[in-house]
Amino acid sequence: MELKENERIDTVNDGLRLISNEGHLAFGSDALLLAGYLGKGERAVELGAGNGVVSLLAAFRGKFAHIDGVERQEEAFDLFERNIVLNGLCDRVRALHYDLRDLPEEFSAKYDCVFSNPPYMKQNSGKTCASDARQAARHETAGDIFDFCAAAAKLLRFGGEAVFVYRPDRLCDLMNAMRQSGIEPKRMTSVCADTLHAPSVVLVCGKKGGAPGLFVGPTFYISELSGEKTEDYRKLMKEGKFDERYRNP
Repeated sequence: MELKENERIDTVNDGLRLISNEGHLAFGSDALLLAGYLGKGERAVELGAGNGVVSLLAAFRGKFAHIDGVERQEEAFDLFERNIVLNGLCDRVRALHYDLRDLPEEFSAKYDCVFSNPPYMKQNSGKTCASDARQAARHETAGDIFDFCAAAAKLLRFGGEAVFVYRPDRLCDLMNAMRQSGIEPKRMTSVCADTLHAPSVVLVCGKKGGAPGLFVGPTFYISELSGEKTEDYRKLMKEGKFDERYRNP
């Protein structure tokens, strides 16, 4: 496949090949964690798919029969489409070029699962990024967490799951947005670099129309104090899923 200026192809987990460029966020642990936290089903959709890494990882692991990825930015959408082709997943993954705040009614209540790594910084907070793509990925320039949850509720069938990876300092906003949208938080896992650090990421799974009741699983540690990766992290890398004790018994 012919690459554009400042583009490269990286091989990430599961042999997935990913076209990326300097203006977009590189593959990171958030994508791996989110893909591993997903359950299984027939149809899923990703909100703010970027270059498509989470959707493609989920497809590689056979999490869903079909995955749609919604992406508003033209350049990111182009990368996503090309990554689908590059990995031979045209029959299972589809890129959709929409603003999540203006999704057509034809997609309403069609999905078993919605997943997302939403921007976690408010529009006028934090350091401004050099590129528009990085700015949109980190800051709420094209929809805040309430918009993401409202879109998830629109797309989900009754009883379907919404799965988010987010930052702990905005956990209250996420929970509030989920409940306002009719998605009840049901499962949560905090992620720490090691036992000396506070959580840097939270994973939250909710159910549309679910009854109140939140299962807070054990903390997920990425590394031992020795620097070695934990057994849980190695399992995630190898099998693409969290151990069963992180799920509601």
